[in-house]
Amino acid sequence: MNKYPYNHQHFIEESQYVERQMEEDEAGPFAPPPQQFAQSQIPQPFFTQTFQPPQIRARLCSCLGSWGLLGLRRQGQFGRDFWFFPVAIRQNSVTGYIWVYGRRQRVRYAFSQIRNFVCFG
Repeated sequence: MNKYPYNHQHFIEESQYVERQMEEDEAGPFAPPPQQFAQSQIPQPFFTQTFQPPQIRARLCSCLGSWGLLGLRRQGQFGRDFWFFPVAIRQNSVTGYIWVYGRRQRVRYAFSQIRNFVCFG
């Protein structure tokens, strides 16, 4: 009998990985974020408070499959504040979609990169 039953590696076969990838892709948005305001006009009061990674994770978990406003601690490739559609929460990161040039684009952010998230779903 194994002395350490929980201390072993889990291997995912390629077919299981592809299936999981398809499920996540199907969970993505098929429509753009709400048109309450333009990307360049995101109101700053949404991001006046900075949260710690455990709080960010909880906020993102409660918003899986819905659009929300994500605020990064530092300027990123797509700006500092933007619409984000979370689909998968990992131990230290979140994977989701942003809307760029009329289509969705998959991205991942570490919780340490995020300063705030407000759900609109």
